[in-house]
Amino acid sequence: MSTLRRLVPALAVLSAAGLALTGCESTSGGGSQAGGSDTFTVCTNSPYPPFEFEKDGKIVGFDMSLGDEIAKDLGREKNVVQANFETLESGAALDTGQCDAAISGITITDARKQSVDFSKPYFNDQIALLTTKDSGIRGFDSVGDKTVGVQQATSGEQFAKDKHLKTQQFEDVELMFQSLESGGVQAVSGNISTLSKRAKDNPDLEVVQTVDTNENLGVAVKKGNTEILDSVNKTLDRITSDGTMDKMKKEWMGL
Repeated sequence: MSTLRRLVPALAVLSAAGLALTGCESTSGGGSQAGGSDTFTVCTNSPYPPFEFEKDGKIVGFDMSLGDEIAKDLGREKNVVQANFETLESGAALDTGQCDAAISGITITDARKQSVDFSKPYFNDQIALLTTKDSGIRGFDSVGDKTVGVQQATSGEQFAKDKHLKTQQFEDVELMFQSLESGGVQAVSGNISTLSKRAKDNPDLEVVQTVDTNENLGVAVKKGNTEILDSVNKTLDRITSDGTMDKMKKEWMGL
């Protein structure tokens, strides 16, 4: 679910002052400060399932598993710092030394490249259409006059509107999914990362089409921090070649 919260600068009400430690997973001597010799500190903005969300008092998800793999290759323990999204995309959390890297479903854009350095893309969050198996809908072009649920201010909403479909807005994805499952809407449009997970959890649902809209996600590091950037990219190469990435996608997204 790469909402516009991930695609455009965050609202001004979010401030760098909102940084706060949470879910720290390392208790060794380096503490949570970025750059410590025995820790790899990750900034994230939760909840944003399936990439990061809280479970049993700990922040977990696809991005957190990626952070675990990077930390392992660095020979460090992973710490997690909860931060306002604005401080991640602007690079403020990285520039002030709060963390070594920001991993938070961040879409790579030219504007953001002015403030942070990005890893190679680790996920292409395509637009998808989710519906019930008995709906008769096989793709966006076969929706007709049926109603498509969308989360407001998201790329999934914009795509459905660009297709001139009849849409119904929801404030969050859970309400959208509940409406689909109860028959309030006949399909939902959103990012594959979120919709595929719901399909995995509900055997009555299926993803019937995906469309590549070039929403590539990357790990952000401080401008000029080639040491961490090179390490992140090496980990991405490893987990792509050894099958770990596929296992992560299946675990967190049902892909």
